[in-house]
Amino acid sequence: MKKSDKERLKKIVSTWESLDKQIKERSITREMLLNDEFSQWAVTTPLYNIGEQVYQ
Repeated sequence: MKKSDKERLKKIVSTWESLDKQIKERSITREMLLNDEFSQWAVTTPLYNIGEQVYQ
């Protein structure tokens, strides 16, 4: 595994941990994700960033 791959994996884990923490701290629920645009952006943006790291 290349060093850059390890760095990408670290970034993915870090982003996921941060997202998970924010979801719990802000009590983001499934219903909020269906109805609240801020919650949608708050969750999908980090997921998009994780997807970009995976693509690389």
